[in-house]
Amino acid sequence: MFLVMVMYVCIRVVESSNFSSLLVFGDSTVDSGNNNYLLTISKANYFPYGIDFPGHVPTGRFSNGKLVSDFLASALNIKDTVPPFLNPNLSDEELLTGVSFASGQSGIDEFTPSLTNVLSMEQQVEYFRAYTVKLKEMVGEDEAMQRLGDALVLISVGSNDFILNFHDFPTRRVLFITIDAYQDYLLDKLELIIKVN
Repeated sequence: MFLVMVMYVCIRVVESSNFSSLLVFGDSTVDSGNNNYLLTISKANYFPYGIDFPGHVPTGRFSNGKLVSDFLASALNIKDTVPPFLNPNLSDEELLTGVSFASGQSGIDEFTPSLTNVLSMEQQVEYFRAYTVKLKEMVGEDEAMQRLGDALVLISVGSNDFILNFHDFPTRRVLFITIDAYQDYLLDKLELIIKVN
């Protein structure tokens, strides 16, 4: 699923590189530090995380350096790194050019994030709604809607659902029997989240 998402993003980027911002949803592959602001054991705010990040500090990214979302934002000349939405000290410029709503150890299946008290996809969408309100307050409704229409949305999620719910703790294997059935369930659920919001 991640490879398909990356291929889609690459195709979309080639088609148009005039994005106003980058809005990121998903799991640890794109969490730039939202879990730092949650009561969870799933954190990456200690060494060796961040050892290759500018300033050599752990930021909450589940990586030794930048994430694919950071590289993408930089390649599109939007910003150098994508900050976490839950950071209470975000500047207006950071909000205008995009944020990450992602949460490490999240998943499409609502059971996945409940295991470690991280943001579900539904909660990430709720934070996106709060972001939209902030954007409208900052630049007015018309410009906010224009900026949202010109935003690139990156979604990277799904691996935790398979690892946690189908392999490590086979709770969903009992219900879905085959991995294909569980995959179909996840894809349908993600499609519904996107359509509704």
